[in-house]
Amino acid sequence: MINRARHWLGSAACMVGILAAAGCSESGSAANEASAVEETRSVNVVTRVVEPREFINHLRLVGEVKPVRRVVVSIEATGLVRHIEVEKGESVRQNAVLARLDDELLKAAADEAEAAVNASGLTLRNQERLLEQKALAESVYLDTKYRHDINLARHQQAQTYLSKTVIRAPISGVVDSRNLEVGELATPGREFVDLVEIDRVKIVAGVPERHLKHVTDGTRATLTFPAYPDVTLEADISYIGTTLDPDSRTVPVEITLDNPAHRLKPEMAVTIRVVKDNIPAAIVIPQDAVIDTDQGRIVFLADRNVARSVPVELGSTSGDQVLVTNGLATGDTLIVVGHRNLVNGETIQVRNEGM
Repeated sequence: MINRARHWLGSAACMVGILAAAGCSESGSAANEASAVEETRSVNVVTRVVEPREFINHLRLVGEVKPVRRVVVSIEATGLVRHIEVEKGESVRQNAVLARLDDELLKAAADEAEAAVNASGLTLRNQERLLEQKALAESVYLDTKYRHDINLARHQQAQTYLSKTVIRAPISGVVDSRNLEVGELATPGREFVDLVEIDRVKIVAGVPERHLKHVTDGTRATLTFPAYPDVTLEADISYIGTTLDPDSRTVPVEITLDNPAHRLKPEMAVTIRVVKDNIPAAIVIPQDAVIDTDQGRIVFLADRNVARSVPVELGSTSGDQVLVTNGLATGDTLIVVGHRNLVNGETIQVRNEGM
């Protein structure tokens, strides 16, 4: 009887031990599962320590190359084109002969006017002697003198017209276009050639009204040309207009450049950069790190393993970077990757390995 009781107690103890072990196993598994759930709720992020650095922001303008001077040479006399001395693209010096017109009629008119001057001059000299001898009325002498003056004026006019049959270059430059050919009838006012002076050129652009404070006479500008990607020039702004264009709300500016090789062509596009902001030690962050909300712009900072939202005020941008004027300080740990879906106070895991 006693042995049977002992056997029963032993069996009961074994059952209690098995149940206790099962309970411990289930409790441990639940704790592990809770820990795993907690770990999966954290968000992987990449951070960057905020450090001050130089911030340079440029005002970008689009301009065009213009010749320093462009002159349209027009015909001033009537006649057939007899000779043309220049071709398109040819460089000419000031006062060089560009073309000659047929001058037979004008030469004959000049000769006739000269003969009239000689005749009236001879009459005038004879009447002067008679006037001195009191043998001629003064009114007759004055009438002859007036007629002689008229003849002189007509002769001068005929000589001027005759000289216009030789067409000369008013400036040194390049023949950009030509509108007459040998044998054509030239008439006063007809455009003959277009001369452009491109030994020096000017870069012309418009500065928006809101950016005028960044541009003054002598402001240094950097110039690049889509046609010549390898060419970068620097020059000072030499002219700022006094009146805004009412349509574009811009003020014209000019930059003058030497162009001895004529590489810069009129109407060529130019990109102009002028320094707008130059801050030696600024807080600058990627624009992508900024999130727009209904309450304003925010960024997320890493506070150990917790994300904290911080409102920020922004300034100018340069490329993909933006100037922070308020809200961040040197040493802050800024979240730059994984921040888009964060909420304030959310648990994070910083994964900067390899970054």
